[in-house]
Amino acid sequence: MIKHKWLAKAKKISRAFLFGFFRYTLMISLSYMILFPLLRMVSNAIVHPHVINSVGAIWIPQLISLDNFRVAWHIMNFIPNLIFTTWNIGGIMIFQIINAALAGYAFARLRFRGSTILFILVLVTFVTPTQLLFLPQRVMFQSFDIFGIITLIRGEPLNLLSQPAAMFIMAGLGQGLAGGLFIYIFRQFFRGLPKELEEAAYVDGAGILRTFLTIVAPMAKPAFLTVGTLSFIWNWNDNFFPSVFYPTDQFFRLRIATLQRFGGGTSTLQQWLLLIRGRLPQDVATLSTPQYDVTIISVSILLTILPLILLFLIIQRQFVQGVERSGIVG
Repeated sequence: MIKHKWLAKAKKISRAFLFGFFRYTLMISLSYMILFPLLRMVSNAIVHPHVINSVGAIWIPQLISLDNFRVAWHIMNFIPNLIFTTWNIGGIMIFQIINAALAGYAFARLRFRGSTILFILVLVTFVTPTQLLFLPQRVMFQSFDIFGIITLIRGEPLNLLSQPAAMFIMAGLGQGLAGGLFIYIFRQFFRGLPKELEEAAYVDGAGILRTFLTIVAPMAKPAFLTVGTLSFIWNWNDNFFPSVFYPTDQFFRLRIATLQRFGGGTSTLQQWLLLIRGRLPQDVATLSTPQYDVTIISVSILLTILPLILLFLIIQRQFVQGVERSGIVG
């Protein structure tokens, strides 16, 4: 009897061990696959320019240096472009939050004619490629007018291309990146809130807007955090809308859009190095190899995503809780 109990316990322990071993092996493997590009960029970023692509080291460089960061930092004009980009993305995020929150609350609580059809149209935006809409949007903002009022005042419509106002207006009107998804997130969250508090506010004489601002909005902090984080990250990484509305503005994104080699064996990077040569070590400023160009581009990409990594590390716990409570999973 004791032997059978011991065997059963041993089988149970062995199963638990095998299950745990398989689970952690799978998690480590998937994590490695996901983090491999980032780890590789970090490894290439800290290598000394003179030992790039050395066969003697793969992950840990033979010589460690921050010269690559210095070169990319100066070429990108990092701090001014970071401030400009954060200001633009922050404005878009705020407009998208306001639009999605009000629309989501209307779909969740208000009953009006055509609400079902309108919400179906919101869902349709999930599967509508943004490329299908960029031409009419570009034409609209190239000759922007509101019922002819602007033309009546100025004598001609406004040209909002290459202006932050274009993407602000799109975000405020629900036409921005993933606007339909953000409306859906707020709607699902508001539908899960108890109606008793809102009904009590109505009895006390509060209107719809006052009830939303004083009762509903304070309880929707997880939804606001989720939508704000997703909006900031997705707009930060978006390349399509800036290429449409900022065709000549190289300061909207922290990246080197013109860093491409052209004929003659030279590159745009070398032209930038000539401009900032006085701020770099002499042995670095005179480098001119294709491998070095690729390394600097990789470091520039790493600097571009670095603010997003820091943001997620700061708010990761609140973001996960917001995702669980905002209805995305369900």
